[in-house]
Amino acid sequence: MSENVAGGENVTEGEFQEFLITVGYRYNSKTKMGFNTFEGFHAMIGFYSVENRYTLSLGADADNLTALFEKIKAFAGQNKAFVSKAGYKDRQIRMNIKMTVDSDIDREHLKEITRFVTELCKSGIITPLCRICSKNKKTGMYIIGSELMPVCDKCIERKRKQYERRRDMFEKKKQNMPAGIGGAVFGAILGASVYVLLYQFWTGFGIWAGIIVSCIFGGYVVAGKRATKLSAVICEIIAGITLLAAEYTAMVANMAISIERNGGGIAVTEAIESTNSTFSDYSILNAFVMEVLIGIGVMVVIGIIYFLKRKFTRPSKISKNLL
Repeated sequence: MSENVAGGENVTEGEFQEFLITVGYRYNSKTKMGFNTFEGFHAMIGFYSVENRYTLSLGADADNLTALFEKIKAFAGQNKAFVSKAGYKDRQIRMNIKMTVDSDIDREHLKEITRFVTELCKSGIITPLCRICSKNKKTGMYIIGSELMPVCDKCIERKRKQYERRRDMFEKKKQNMPAGIGGAVFGAILGASVYVLLYQFWTGFGIWAGIIVSCIFGGYVVAGKRATKLSAVICEIIAGITLLAAEYTAMVANMAISIERNGGGIAVTEAIESTNSTFSDYSILNAFVMEVLIGIGVMVVIGIIYFLKRKFTRPSKISKNLL
């Protein structure tokens, strides 16, 4: 592949796969990670373009933490030219390797660090373990959702049963669109009402846009049971209408309060006329338009999060043993 995914101009996904072959690792295209199995351990290497690094991780338990820390610290100190971070936390050894734009240099760095990890596994100061139960058992390599991890037979069997149960529950859950729309409208009224009531004290339009659209999405999911792409679109439309109506109503209410404080009594009609007249002022109209654009931006972001969350409501699939 020519896509530049590894942080440097000359470092590509294809080259990363070549690196893995040279150090005896297998590449998994779904997780974009390499893995190797030796001495009962499973080491994994991933690459991260944003941070411009490779990361090697190894799940292990240690009876002598001092000896383990000393080995890791000594290796990182001797190779600080390419090891940016190394440590042991939550029963995971992790080492970050700096990327370069030179494939040959990267390859040598990976060889060096995988050589160290292999020797560490043979040293006897660490023992392999299951990623889920953290017990020293024979493990296989599985993809659970989108994550590659070593898991023992007992844990993977339990995970599969959980997956099947959640899958059945998910498939049985039917969407009730009319009820969902009703819940979204209720959420819109709730969010807009609070906005209008608190407008004169807190005018953070972007934040209020987020609160309103969240109420609408929440109302739809609670009443409609199951989310879909169409429900996201419906919620966004309701949110847009609600946002404009709430902003205008809040401006009118604020104007009415100002008129009353100046001795004009409660005059809704006058407040509406005064609010409409303010839009003839370019600066006020511009501010209003900017607020609306900010609100729409917030709505879109929350809508995307909502849609992604909808995808995650599906149970995570479990692959066959990759070994």
